[in-house]
Amino acid sequence: MQTREELLKLHARLKTTTIYVTHDQIEAMTMGHRIVVMRSGVVQQVGKPQQVYDHPVNTFVAAFLGSPRINLHVGRLEANGEGLAIVTDGAKVPLTDRLASQARALKSGDEVGIGVRPEDIVVGPADGKGLPVVVDLVEELGADGYLYGHTDIDGKRTDIVARVDGRRHPNAGETVTLAATAGHVHAFDLETGERLNDAPVISGT
Repeated sequence: MQTREELLKLHARLKTTTIYVTHDQIEAMTMGHRIVVMRSGVVQQVGKPQQVYDHPVNTFVAAFLGSPRINLHVGRLEANGEGLAIVTDGAKVPLTDRLASQARALKSGDEVGIGVRPEDIVVGPADGKGLPVVVDLVEELGADGYLYGHTDIDGKRTDIVARVDGRRHPNAGETVTLAATAGHVHAFDLETGERLNDAPVISGT
């Protein structure tokens, strides 16, 4: 951390363009005005750190930035009277018009990748609205904490992590419900890994 601080001060004093290569995503996020995410020598995405974090173009970028990593799972498209929704273990997320237009090649019954970052998950009571999850452990980090839990989706164990209040949180063994914050669900094509929507515009929980 001290080295990053000194490098930032040096950069500000020299006022010169600098290319900094790192495998540490925290260094990239905190030091770069613009970052380039590469995979096997191929550029995946270029942009301001927060822009790349909030709007990853594919599952590789989504998983590379952020600690703990983004929750990436599989959902199924389901048609109803209001249009298409992504369904996973009974929890439904309706598609906005923009996402629906991006997913126009898909149809009801098709599977899509869904991603939600830990800080964009709301933890509720066991009988609340959302995905039922059994708490495995809670990592206490002072003001913040991270809840690690699991649920069964289509008969398969699925691990999920959510950010919680470090002082007031559920305990291991308890069952809670998790719901995504409106507008912060990312959708990806399962075959290509590419993002279906160009902004986090899925509404609902």
